[in-house]
Order: sequence, then C-alpha cells, then structure tokens
Amino acid sequence: MGKLVAITLEHAGDLDTLIDPRFGRAGVFLIVDAETREIISTIDNESVEAAHGAGTGAAATMSGANVDAVIAGRFGPKAYEALSRLGIQMWNAPQGLTAGQALDKMVAGQLTQMQIVKY
Repeated sequence: MGKLVAITLEHAGDLDTLIDPRFGRAGVFLIVDAETREIISTIDNESVEAAHGAGTGAAATMSGANVDAVIAGRFGPKAYEALSRLGIQMWNAPQGLTAGQALDKMVAGQLTQMQIVKY
C-alpha cells in the first residue's frame, strides 16, 4: 500500500465528490491510496458537532486511520498543531475541486503544502 491520504468531504462519496473546505468540521474523510487511487475507507467525522476541539478531534481520527497526509481547504490553528505533532502532511486545496482533482493536484505538486512545525 502506498501513501494514505485523507480528503475532506461534506458527505459520503467518492473521488467525484466535491471536497469540504473545512478540516475539523468536515462531514467525512475519504481515505485513498495516493499511488493507486484506491478508496481504502470512508470515516465519519465524529468531531463535526463538537462545541470545542473539532480540529484536534479530527486530527486524532487521522492518527487512528494511519494517514500520511490530509487534503482540505483550510486547517485551524489547533488542528495544524495537532497534525504537525503527528507528522501528518497538510495540503490546502481550493474550493470547488472534487476529491479526485485535489488528489491529482497533490500528487503533481500543484497544491500548497503547509509546513509542519518540529516539536
């Protein structure tokens, strides 16, 4: 298995579904093998309705899914810190892309990667 990437979606879908611009409040995470484009799983975001800590809760979910990277429109400061601590790459994708388009742009180096802070 290659690099596992989580892509934020508003609702369950596939690579043709539009990404959710939010990380911590995304409805679903689509887990995809970046090399084969195989969908590994779809994980409901249990933190989506949290009053506080949606970003850190979502980061914990990413850790449990053993992903190497996450694609979302934006990451809040607490999510950024949590994902940095976990060594999970963060890629910003513009709104309006499908999950497949965002994945292709990440693989091609056409998305902006947030720099991970070393702790």
